[in-house]
Amino acid sequence: MKYRKVYIRLIITYLAIFLLPLIINIVMLENLAVSTRENICASVHSNMAHTMDTLDNNFREINTITARISGNSNIRYIATQMDEEGKKIEISKITYAQEYMAAMQIQTFVEEYYVLFRKPDMVISPNRVYLYQDSWNAFFQYGDMSWEEWKALMTGHYTGHLFPEKKTKQNGNVEDRILFVQSLVTDSGVKGNLIFPIRSEGIKNLMRDAYISQDGWAYLLDETNEEIILTVPAADGSFEKVPSSVLENGQEIQEIELNGKTVEVIRVDSDHLGMTYISVLPKEYITLQINRDQQKLILLMTAVLFVGIGSILLVSWKRGRRIDGILQMLFSMGVEDKESLKGDEMEYISNSLKQLIDNNTDLQESIIRQKPVTRSLLLERLLHGGEGVSLQSLEDYGINLKGKRMLVIAFLVGRGDSADVELYAKETVVYKQVLQQSLDSLLAGDKYMCDTDMDSSVVICTMEGGFQPANAGFQKKLEKITETFWEEFGVKVRIAVSTICRELTEISKAYDQVCEMLTFGDSSGKTVVFYEDYQDSKEFYYFPVTLEERLVNAVRTGNAESMHVQLSEVYQVNVLSRNISPSMMHFLVNDLQCAVFKALHSLNDRVEIEEEEIYRQLERLNRENDILLRFNHINSMFKYICDMVKAVNKESSSRQMEEIEQYICDHYMDSDMGLTKISDDFGYASTYFSKLFKELFGENFATYLEKMRIEKVCELLKKGYTMEKIAEQTGYNSVYVMRTAFKRIKGMTPNEFRKLNEEETE
Repeated sequence: MKYRKVYIRLIITYLAIFLLPLIINIVMLENLAVSTRENICASVHSNMAHTMDTLDNNFREINTITARISGNSNIRYIATQMDEEGKKIEISKITYAQEYMAAMQIQTFVEEYYVLFRKPDMVISPNRVYLYQDSWNAFFQYGDMSWEEWKALMTGHYTGHLFPEKKTKQNGNVEDRILFVQSLVTDSGVKGNLIFPIRSEGIKNLMRDAYISQDGWAYLLDETNEEIILTVPAADGSFEKVPSSVLENGQEIQEIELNGKTVEVIRVDSDHLGMTYISVLPKEYITLQINRDQQKLILLMTAVLFVGIGSILLVSWKRGRRIDGILQMLFSMGVEDKESLKGDEMEYISNSLKQLIDNNTDLQESIIRQKPVTRSLLLERLLHGGEGVSLQSLEDYGINLKGKRMLVIAFLVGRGDSADVELYAKETVVYKQVLQQSLDSLLAGDKYMCDTDMDSSVVICTMEGGFQPANAGFQKKLEKITETFWEEFGVKVRIAVSTICRELTEISKAYDQVCEMLTFGDSSGKTVVFYEDYQDSKEFYYFPVTLEERLVNAVRTGNAESMHVQLSEVYQVNVLSRNISPSMMHFLVNDLQCAVFKALHSLNDRVEIEEEEIYRQLERLNRENDILLRFNHINSMFKYICDMVKAVNKESSSRQMEEIEQYICDHYMDSDMGLTKISDDFGYASTYFSKLFKELFGENFATYLEKMRIEKVCELLKKGYTMEKIAEQTGYNSVYVMRTAFKRIKGMTPNEFRKLNEEETE
């Protein structure tokens, strides 16, 4: 082993790379306690938030059913018109009311709800009718209350009131339930109550998670009267209520002392129900989890340490032998005096490689040539809106604009009007360089030039100190430059200066200003134009090419909002700000009319536009003498085209939705069904298809697919299929994955759903 330093350096390098993160993990092992506590509390908080969302959705459904039942004509007739005699005679109205209620069954937590009518003194549920008092007790009993006590309690007026959980008998079944009561209100007052017995166990299953089901406990609190509606005790049956003074601060997660014990209190508030979901975790339990996690991490680090060191020694030995052989081969080739190679051989190789790179002039020249191109592209994108351009990317290429006051100066180079010979490209390049050097002598800041055309360029200038461009001295110096070009070279130069920019986002607006002045400012005869002077003139109108492009693109894509923004900008600047002359307004309307035809041409027969409608609107436009009314007619034409494009896009979207829905219906049972597969089959990139799906269906693809699969699972559960068969036929890789998804969507396990369905069919 001739080059021992090779092996030593490799081993030291690998050990440093490997051991440094390991040492950091050991030093920061204490942080695991904080992160474990935060993770446990966050997990409980997330589960409670999911429970709250599920319950809120169910109560919204109950409120919808309540509103529909209260508005049903048969229900209202029974409540207001039917008496003791009528309920025995007009049984058909009772039947119709019952059928209406049966059509709105709630599947999640409510097995069967009912309406208690006061005047006819009767009870109707979707499946049963009780006309006589002697049969009511067999139907329902809340806690230890007799039916008479319950009827007396139901004489009150309730608005979304929740009664705490108690042993409740309904249809012979006794189970813990909470009651949601809503009064049946008619024009003549409260005539009864709708009672929805809600299975407490279904809510408790949602509130229990891996932590609450062991040493923690939870409960549901009605903030209005500070009454506990539902409790989930710990595994050993322990339960304590958190003092109301603790909950007044509104914190979602806090550590408190409760009867001499330190506990974590996690809460979630429901704005819909005015309820508070509270979970309590003893600190002792969290500490136990932290100790277990730390022990696992220490064992894992120990195993990784031994395996890592062994791997480092093995890799270093193999790679060292290879490098050893390469070094011996290199040092034996083309070297007459081997004794001259003394010192650190690795340093020798490093210096040799550096010299090789320094001597590669082709590579260096390629990098140097590409840098100005990239820099010019960044500046061009900055002028056109700056999308995707960051300060860091600009600074990487020597463009420092952060916190600077900036000017956008554009110049146009060309022969005089009487010249017959145009400028050659090489001449234009030279003149542009001379112009940029002339600006260097006038402004002390940095200057970044970008060619926008063969004959025109734009320079972004940074201004130092309190320099103000709109002064007579600066303007005269610019005019002197244009005079020099005309007198010495016979070249006409026009210069446009924007307003001051203080943010990157303002540069594109300044670019619109200088483009406008170079396009329309020639008729003034001025060679140097400042936008502050130009915008006060009524002999020019504001409609730069960049704005026209945005307008046409908005119409082409059916974006009526963007179209309205562009036209509003034209109207605001020309009519409200400048109040341009009638002749200029006439030219502006003509340009807008040309933009209409450009927009029509850009559609490429993709949209069938009724030519008669266009001709009719053009005829009205030409007959109109009032300029502002002509402007409004053009606005109507743009809106008409936008609406037609939007209708075509909507029809296309409908077809796409149908095709995608059919595809998912045909392939939801495939286990490899996912975003990548459906994107490939429709010929889209996955990122684009994900965005398209969200726009069409209002939710992401994974959520939509999971909901469809769960609905199919429900159908197969009703048919009595086994769990393994159902998972196989609905695209799930395992029963566990299917059960987890089912509980997340339905709020209960598949077995609980099957049991509920069997009880309903009996």
